[in-house]
Formats: sequence, structure tokens, C-alpha cells
Amino acid sequence: MNRVRLQLLASRVISLVNMLPKDENRIVFYSTPDVSDNTLALFKYIHKLNEGYELVWLLNKPSSAGWNALAERYPDAKGVPLYSAGGLKELVRAKFVVTTDVLPVTPHLGQRAIQLWHGLPGKKTGYEHPLGVRDLYLHMDRWTSDFVTTSELVVGAFVRQFMIKPKKFRILGQPRNDGMLANLKSAKTLLSEILGVDLENHDHVLLYAPTYRYTSYLKDFDASVRVVKSLISQRFTRFLKTNNALLVIKPHKLVADAVKPEIKDSENVKLLTNDSLSKNLLTINDVMGAFDVLITDYSSIYEDYLLLERPVVFYLPDRRELEGKSGFLLPYDFFAPGSKPKDVDELTMALEAYFEDPEKDLEWRKTVKSLLYEVGVDDKSSERVYRQLIKGAVE
Repeated sequence: MNRVRLQLLASRVISLVNMLPKDENRIVFYSTPDVSDNTLALFKYIHKLNEGYELVWLLNKPSSAGWNALAERYPDAKGVPLYSAGGLKELVRAKFVVTTDVLPVTPHLGQRAIQLWHGLPGKKTGYEHPLGVRDLYLHMDRWTSDFVTTSELVVGAFVRQFMIKPKKFRILGQPRNDGMLANLKSAKTLLSEILGVDLENHDHVLLYAPTYRYTSYLKDFDASVRVVKSLISQRFTRFLKTNNALLVIKPHKLVADAVKPEIKDSENVKLLTNDSLSKNLLTINDVMGAFDVLITDYSSIYEDYLLLERPVVFYLPDRRELEGKSGFLLPYDFFAPGSKPKDVDELTMALEAYFEDPEKDLEWRKTVKSLLYEVGVDDKSSERVYRQLIKGAVE
């Protein structure tokens, strides 16, 4: 049974029994990948408060690196396979269900399904998909009681995409950015330990975080590998050595496995994987402050990075193909505030310009940041979500 049918079936089962009373001290968390993103940040915050909540994780892979690390550090937390009798039982019992992805819970009797999502609007999907593809996003309104985001403009984009009622949106910030903003002084130390490289030995530290070239419906593994390999070519690595720059690549897991042999012994290119972060119970946002420049395409990671007001380069050599497959939810030429090189030569020129003047395009970045973030420019997003949607719901 495919994921769509499985979740629709689970939704019907949960709806039939979801009139049972809820445990107000029970919070269920879910994310993809397991134990990651906004839910992990909120979990850490709530656990630290020690206010007596039973904290439960629903897992796709009970043996994942993230869950193993969390179970070791937080032995009082509970982990249950999502598609199991135990998982369904937790969804029915919990007063609060917190997720960053589609989860088939139709709230009843005051249960709150809190959708933190996994980023701000990037590529089109749901009702906005250019090819008219429909899937679980059709049911997002039914499965959401509170959708947490950062500004009225972002609310409008998500309404178009998921058709969630505007009254369900809560402008409270993104919990995953708390770590980025709180760890600015320690980010280089954290990342140096994970990579086994002293970042202080480099004049420039660059993060390359490309989007996997697919949607849930249109996979393109070869294109995803090809765009990453263009930055581990001899031409680009020579540029890195000349400028004493370190390139840290964080690709999709499948792409990481494909390119790992080619960068194994490179001095100027390192691979950062989800597993290496998960083993330390960190997200990429927790170490984002270590980077001087972000290179990406249309990944929503740049919308987080804008909070640092540092240069962003939008390297999108296959823009035409991507626009045909998914397209951009917000006008890309304006909301992507930085150089948009089409090949490696243009990329090196763009980077040289930002090395020479990091404030190039700064006002543009600030303008876009102000539109995307009415709330969430501090490290208090987890606190706001907890106080208003969880603590406030039981007081």
C-alpha cells in the first residue's frame, strides 16, 4: 500500500475513535526525517522546562540515528513506530500532536494538531503545483488546527498552496531558528567537531545546500547528482584553494552516498550529512552561523539564512527545467536576493564579489527578510509556540 492510501486509511481509523478523551499532559512529535527540524527544536525546549509532560515521538524508522541519539540523551522520551497499533493509540490519546509534515490526524474534542512545517514557501506544491498533481496536501486543512509561520505574506502563500483556513495560522516564528540565533558564537566550534576540520584555518567557509531535484512525484536522481558534482570539479576546487575557502556540501542522503567517494580526501570540500547532525541531535540551523556565504537554489534554507544577513548565491544551472516541474511559489527573481549564476564560471565571479564586499545586496536581503519575518528574528520561537499553543491551551 502506497503512502497516500496508507495515510488516508489511518485518517479514517483515527477519526472513528478520536472522540475519546485526550490526555492534556501528552505531546506527540513527528518529523521527516525522524527527530529533526522544528519539532526537534520544540521538543528540546519543552523537555528542558521539566513541566511534567509525557513526550512521545512517532517514528518512520525506530533505528534511525536521530532516535538512537535522542533515546540515549533523553531516556524518559518514548518512541513508537508511526504505522502501528501503538502509533495510532498515541495519536488518539494525545492532547497535542506536533509535526513538520503531513500527518493524518483529524482533531476532535479539543485536540490540537500543530503544524510547524519544514520551512517557508519555496517550490510550488499542493494546489499550486504547475502539473496539477494532487496528493495528501488536499487534506491539510482537515488535519491542521494550528499552522505556525512567520508573516502575513507567508500565510498567503501557504493558503494558496494548501487551502488551509487563514484563521488557523499562528505567526510565531520557526523553532529551528532558535538554535541558529543562539549558537552564533559556538557554531564554528560545533561544526569543526562534526567535520573533524578546524574552520578557523579557512578565510571563507561556504555552505552548499541544494534541493533534491524532485517533488514527491517527479524524481530526478541524475540531475541531483550532476549539479553537486559541478562543484567538486577540478575547476571549482582550484578556486577554493586559491581563496583558502572550505566548501561544505549538505545534499540529500542519496546524493551524498553518490558523491562521497569523490570528495573523501579533499582538503577544501567536506560532506555534511543528516546522520552526522542527528547523532549530535543538531539540525543544519544549529550550525548555520559557521558559514560566511550560502550557496543554494530554491531550497527554503536560504529563508532561514536571511536572518543572519549574510550573502546568498542562487546557483541554478537547470532553472528552466525546475520551473517546468515545480516552479516557485513566490516571485523568484525578487525573493531570491542575490546573484543567480547559471554555471561554475559565473558562480566563481559571484563568490569573489561577495568575498570582496560581504555587504553587496545587503539592503535587498534585508527587504526580503522583513517581508518573510514579522516574527521570528530572535531565539524565542519555541517559547512562543509553547506558551500560546500548548501551555495556553490547558490553563
